[in-house]
Amino acid sequence: MDFSFNEEQQLLQETARRYALTRLAPEMPRWQTESFAPEILKELGDLGVLGMRIPTEYGGSEASYVTMGIAAEELARGDFNVSYFLQLSAISAKLLTNADEQIKQQWLPAIAAGQSTVAFALTEPSVGSDAANLSCTARKDGSDWVINGEKSSITFGGSAQGCVVFCRTGGPGARGISMVFVPLDLPGVSRTKYSSAGGHLSERGSLFFDDVRVPADHQIGEEGTGFIGAMEAFDFNRAIIALAAIGTASQSLDETIEYTKQRETFGKPLATREGVAFQIAEHLALLHATRLLSYEVLARADAGLPHTAEAAMCKWLGPKQSVEAIHACLLLHGWTGYGTDLPFVQRLNDVIGLEIGDGTPEIMKAIIAREAFGRGFNSYK
Repeated sequence: MDFSFNEEQQLLQETARRYALTRLAPEMPRWQTESFAPEILKELGDLGVLGMRIPTEYGGSEASYVTMGIAAEELARGDFNVSYFLQLSAISAKLLTNADEQIKQQWLPAIAAGQSTVAFALTEPSVGSDAANLSCTARKDGSDWVINGEKSSITFGGSAQGCVVFCRTGGPGARGISMVFVPLDLPGVSRTKYSSAGGHLSERGSLFFDDVRVPADHQIGEEGTGFIGAMEAFDFNRAIIALAAIGTASQSLDETIEYTKQRETFGKPLATREGVAFQIAEHLALLHATRLLSYEVLARADAGLPHTAEAAMCKWLGPKQSVEAIHACLLLHGWTGYGTDLPFVQRLNDVIGLEIGDGTPEIMKAIIAREAFGRGFNSYK
């Protein structure tokens, strides 16, 4: 098994880390009160990280999943929330591959260039992890789909220009769900933004569809295949989430190592105290193990191998281990770590959000158990 990155990936790693620490990190506090600057989104497009999973004919690079993981991990060292743009661009690329050619030509180059963002609208107020029971509907009316319903907790719900909406077009259960692409400037679309402790840059919110009409050719893939599309997108993205969390935690540990080497108590650096150094050593080991698992998931995705169980493992472990590491770094900095002049509180709040989003720890464990014991022993139906 080869754990090394090739020369091109090493260059990306160095470039993305330099950009993250010199450009993204200094700006991170701004996004607590301001919307993300369009010029930075364009810079991400110019850097090539938004088009990594988009075909070359639509302005992307068709990079590997492993390469995308490198970009997510390194950029998150500067601002964890920037990884949302990578996640949604890759999910959009995967889903829109099955869209009408006109939609691909209009939207994929704009996503790659940082000119447009596309949301993924699956969750509803009463339907989160139980996604097969969603109630948002799309009915045929002549040559149009007419969409009605509410989607909640949607990343970029407050800012996206387009959205892949998962709708009930048939009977009950997963087989009645289809995907429809909806430009969010259409009549009948409205939205609200949430106020959260972290993740402000993601502009998470609700989308409301009131008799929204889109042409029938805005259906993505075959009717009734929406649930499968959603689940396939979740698998690889769970590893991307884990790596972004690990990048943020790793930067926090690097900063804390330097701090404890300089900060003295009772005449000695904090780093000489086993109670301090062993904490950091433990978090370094746990993050390293989870990082390798995450890259294994992406390597399996690149090879076309099953990776559902492994993806659930790293989605559970990545945010969990990262939250614990960042929390330790905050405490080791004392009261200054708890203040807003240092980034630990914001990082902690940001990463906690993805202990919830894209699958809670309980659901991840249920998926791992299902894959181990078989679907006949599923803990949920």
